[in-house]
Amino acid sequence: MSSKRPVAPPPIIPGFHYISLLGSGGFSDVYLYEQDRPRRKVAVKVLLSDLKTEGARRRFESEANLMAQLSSHPYIVTIFQAEITDSGHSYLAMEYCSRPSLDVCYRRQRFSVDEVLAVGIQVASAVETAHRAGIAHRDIKPANILVTDYNRPALTDFGISGTLAGDQDEDAGMSIPWSPPEQFTGHHVDGVLVDVWALGATLYTLLAGRSPFVLPGADNSQRELISRITNLPLPKLGRADVPESLELALSTAMAKSAASRYSSAHAFALALQRIQAELNLSVTSFEVLEEQRPEDNHPDDGFEETRVRSVASIDPDATGNAATFPVRVPGADTSRPADNATTFNNRTIQRPPALPGFDTAAAARMTGPRSAAPDDDVAATVSRSSAADPAGGPDDGVAGHPAGHGRRNLLLSIVGGTVVVAAVVLGIVAATTRPEPAPKATGQISKPPADALDNGTVPDVTELTGTAGPAGKVSFSWTNPQPKPGDSYKWRVHTLKDDGQYQAAAGPKAEMAANPAEPSCIQVMIVRSDGASSPLGPDSIACVSK
Repeated sequence: MSSKRPVAPPPIIPGFHYISLLGSGGFSDVYLYEQDRPRRKVAVKVLLSDLKTEGARRRFESEANLMAQLSSHPYIVTIFQAEITDSGHSYLAMEYCSRPSLDVCYRRQRFSVDEVLAVGIQVASAVETAHRAGIAHRDIKPANILVTDYNRPALTDFGISGTLAGDQDEDAGMSIPWSPPEQFTGHHVDGVLVDVWALGATLYTLLAGRSPFVLPGADNSQRELISRITNLPLPKLGRADVPESLELALSTAMAKSAASRYSSAHAFALALQRIQAELNLSVTSFEVLEEQRPEDNHPDDGFEETRVRSVASIDPDATGNAATFPVRVPGADTSRPADNATTFNNRTIQRPPALPGFDTAAAARMTGPRSAAPDDDVAATVSRSSAADPAGGPDDGVAGHPAGHGRRNLLLSIVGGTVVVAAVVLGIVAATTRPEPAPKATGQISKPPADALDNGTVPDVTELTGTAGPAGKVSFSWTNPQPKPGDSYKWRVHTLKDDGQYQAAAGPKAEMAANPAEPSCIQVMIVRSDGASSPLGPDSIACVSK
């Protein structure tokens, strides 16, 4: 935030105690207060006392209303309160994000590709949520993306926002480095496509360590920036770990023609998710509130049905007399069920007809003798007397005599038991003699434990020096301060106007042709085996005078 003007003293707010200044901008100052009930730290944004015009007040109150509508989103700063102090100061009490904003973070160290993709999708979901509510942010930039205590981005500063159908206030400002070309023409602009450009420019900034059209060592005045934004193509990032698909996604989001950009923040986020899948990264979820659908009315809504289930009672004394294959005999009571039916619990149950050629009498004989109860036609059929057997053959112990039936059951029990014992013994023998299964190769390689001092970032090279050699050549060498298996190097010629294409170097050495017009400079990066690269800070550049 700018500090060109003196900061106004913090106002006295009942129920809040002032702690410190957080920053100041063109229209407001932001202070850290502690709220009494509930006790928590909050960021209080106060409108400047010398800018209490009707337009400024209207814009400030509009921001409060807009943020209140959106602040339930996980990636939008939550607003707690909007009031006017006794001295006439309008203020917003908002969620306090203790971590540095993305503007501070990218100046300290450049972001990795996976971090930028995740942040891009998360912020895009916040932007899409605002658009679906009819609100365009119009000032997306790294400084307006705070970081919560849980290390999540949070979009803030809807101070110059407007509805999608309306224009901005005349006195509203803009951030030139992250603004699209159409914002400099003075004509009506599409707020959705303005936000898509600004989000793309913000992600470019996190990757490049500078805004898209700022050139190191060149004239970066506002007039020059506007000219480059309007006329020059988007410069390539030139990072070895940035895939071509991401370069294409950013150039699409920042197309000069608004109609050539992604049509929505959602479409931009889908492109970023596809790049995550391409790089085998975890795909970040897109958080947006879906419209609630009215449920279809049901005639029984509001009533809880109680269904009574019929319970079958079984007579334990009658279960032993149920016939497996009931057979009708001549002269039987015709009031009983038909031949293909049986009776259970006072209900008649149909049986399928017997298979062709099936001897029901023989099946009945297999059930053995039973005591015949009155009207038990099945028992009467099975229990046959000697009068029913004209042959009057000797007692064979099987056909219909209890003694023979018992001997048969005993024999069958002995044979069955022998078979079961034999099967168990064979199973035990097979289990004990079976060879141990060979372990299957998983293809996974054991990794050594992580270095506790390694924070996951790739450092810049150190001790980068160069010497002028014969035949107009300049040789450079450097040191990798944290070497890892698979490390490689890329270098390019570095000049004030333009940088050359990267060239690969297997070891920490490179040679280039001397620059006859100015010092010969080189820029070197370390590239890990997973594609991560060093941030290209000041230590990555070295020069040799001509």
